[in-house]
Amino acid sequence: MKSYSLNTREKTIMELLWSSDTGLTSIEMLNKLDDADWNKLNIFRTINSLIDKDLIKVSGFEQYNTQYARRFTYSITQEEYAARLLEAGGLTFRSLGNIAMAMIKNDGDEDEDSREELIESLQEIIDNLKKESSEKNKQER
Repeated sequence: MKSYSLNTREKTIMELLWSSDTGLTSIEMLNKLDDADWNKLNIFRTINSLIDKDLIKVSGFEQYNTQYARRFTYSITQEEYAARLLEAGGLTFRSLGNIAMAMIKNDGDEDEDSREELIESLQEIIDNLKKESSEKNKQER
């Protein structure tokens, strides 16, 4: 199993990609970072590390003057990444309810609208799981 833990640089690049509607080139990443700690070599190494971990992929190419630049996008969503970290830490889907409750307590946002939104979201998950289970049982018959 590949390592899904991210160092600080990898996390920064992933957050850029997760917040982008389209993929980004290394040049665009460098421009968005606006930090003296980043340079072309740091970006290149970080991108290659994320590719090796199967967390990002090439989504296309873009021409810059006489050269082509690769455009990158994420391979997994931020939620999928968080789920993998939880699994690596020994938690399973059976912990989902407790995790949701802990997040609500930590958030401190306990107004009625937030709770209703969470209940609706969890109910939708339950309904989808029941539907998938029902369809799977029909196929097995």
